[in-house]
Amino acid sequence: MKFLLGFAVIAAVLPGFWCACKTIEELDQCAYEISFLANRNLKIPTNDGEVVGMCDNAKKGLKCLADHARECAKGALKSITIKVMNDLENHLHTRCDNPAERAEFLRHIGCFTDNSKADAVRLCADKHMVMMEKVSNMPKPLRLGGACCSSHSLRECAINHITNLCSGETGDYFNDMISDIAEENIELVCKEYSSLDKCDAKYDPATWTDLKAIMASEDASMVVYNPMSLHGFWYFL
Repeated sequence: MKFLLGFAVIAAVLPGFWCACKTIEELDQCAYEISFLANRNLKIPTNDGEVVGMCDNAKKGLKCLADHARECAKGALKSITIKVMNDLENHLHTRCDNPAERAEFLRHIGCFTDNSKADAVRLCADKHMVMMEKVSNMPKPLRLGGACCSSHSLRECAINHITNLCSGETGDYFNDMISDIAEENIELVCKEYSSLDKCDAKYDPATWTDLKAIMASEDASMVVYNPMSLHGFWYFL
């Protein structure tokens, strides 16, 4: 139940970061279990029992990713990846093991039982996937900024849609969730690209203009939908 900004950035910027303990498809499946909005096969919960079931699946998916990171990740950013996983694990326990927290989550996630509202946010995630795929093919000096700035763009798109389609309160709820888990890690990984304002000021202007055009488009046909992709593995948990 959280946005995996830091993990998305690491996965996109360092395509060689993982060794071959698991295939990318297996890792995608682990990640897919965590998403509560972008996973189109996941039923939006309508009662506490369904929230508990969603939480159990999310914990299993996160354990799969965390075990892989501890056993198979390599390179200088291994410790950052493990920190992201530990923060997510703590977040899941806080949100899932407390009945009052589950009730609050259920109250806000109920907005997305309307598929048209959920689909609007999913389109943000789909467009982010396209952005991340482009970033992964960029020259190495552009990848970190591209990944960080694309993920900030996703956050803005998602929260704006949630606020407009659900309520300001629900938008604030999910925005606070993002800040709770992702903000410290984004500051750590992205540094000079830690906000949209910094992206506007410091990232390569032509590249950033091209990436922003993807998120700004409302044309769903531009997205080649791939239900599971770590390069597009955003954010919604």
